[in-house]
Amino acid sequence: MNKVFITQEIGSIQRPIWRQKLNAEKNDVWIKDALTWGEKFGVEERFELANEKGTGLLQKNGIKRTEEEKQRIIDISSIYVIKMFESAGLDRVFNGEQPRTEMYDMLAKKTKGIKTAGFVNSFDANYFRKGILENKISITDSGVEWFKEEFDFVKKYTEKEIKPCLTGPYTMTDWSYVEFYAKSLENKDGSKLEAVKTARKNAVIDFARNVLNPIVKQYVNQNAKVIQIDEPAAATKQHEAELVVEGINESFKGVPRNIEKAVHLCYSNYSSLFPELAESAADSYLIECTNHSTGKEFNPSQIHEEALKVINLFKEYGMNVKIGAGLIDIHSDLIESPEIIKDRILFINNLMDNPENVQVNPDCGLRTRRWDVAYPKLVNMVKGAELARKEL
Repeated sequence: MNKVFITQEIGSIQRPIWRQKLNAEKNDVWIKDALTWGEKFGVEERFELANEKGTGLLQKNGIKRTEEEKQRIIDISSIYVIKMFESAGLDRVFNGEQPRTEMYDMLAKKTKGIKTAGFVNSFDANYFRKGILENKISITDSGVEWFKEEFDFVKKYTEKEIKPCLTGPYTMTDWSYVEFYAKSLENKDGSKLEAVKTARKNAVIDFARNVLNPIVKQYVNQNAKVIQIDEPAAATKQHEAELVVEGINESFKGVPRNIEKAVHLCYSNYSSLFPELAESAADSYLIECTNHSTGKEFNPSQIHEEALKVINLFKEYGMNVKIGAGLIDIHSDLIESPEIIKDRILFINNLMDNPENVQVNPDCGLRTRRWDVAYPKLVNMVKGAELARKEL
């Protein structure tokens, strides 16, 4: 795609309450909300959720729904988000992770060798079930098939460029107890610290080679033009930057050059990943630039200092990569105006020196915001990109 200032989402969009509460009793407020959004986005499948005969999926008591009916509700929720992204005007779309449970939990469930433990807080009010690595890990055959079917489902409902996303190997390891990998080193010479370090490395490589890479290669077979790996834990341990990069490279191993290899780095001390990040195989990095931003008029101080540092480091190390600039604050209900988005884009563009290397997206996944906030944020983001192109 040669268009400058490509617009895209990061990954997650909040799941509507009627998709979350599949076993709940009939709720007229939820039904009205589903029909309203369905009409707004032109989703004909809304009538499967509710109709004049009262036989819709949401018009049935949740405990009486079959598993097939629950799955259909999830499918329709995915259609809603695909059409939401299209309606907003995004250049790249996916399903907002509607069929998935949580970014760690979903991949863990498709991985052999992981036992689910208790709930752990990741950030804000977001929790996930931390896993225990009990054996050597690898993706299940059904796991690869699940991600294949998810991609095919999205492809069925859009003509837009599809950008699938996967939780990266470093984050999957960092958010797991690496019991199997640590125990295998207990009787070997060396310090306990070195044993843990080696265990974490072995787990990251296995996640990359045996879990991420088979799914990535499946996306390649499905003619994906861009594939995104999310690494929110990337900069949490500065001494492991080399391991982060090794995981990224192993995950993307064998991917043709014409397919964009994207990495999303959540709110991080990005500069701590250098100089190691210069050896990464990624072509683009989606970073936060305006986390917790305020103001209705643009001021350069609104751009996060870490974003400025990492852009300079990309240039310093001669990395000709694309930057997915996070220009929408996902922690606020403030609807940024198209004009302020335009100014932020042009500011980033001046730093990058090449409009073709500037992409536009939210800071992170918009699952933190209600649809009545997330949707207009995306609409204005697209309008801001249009204004920036005209001014450029």
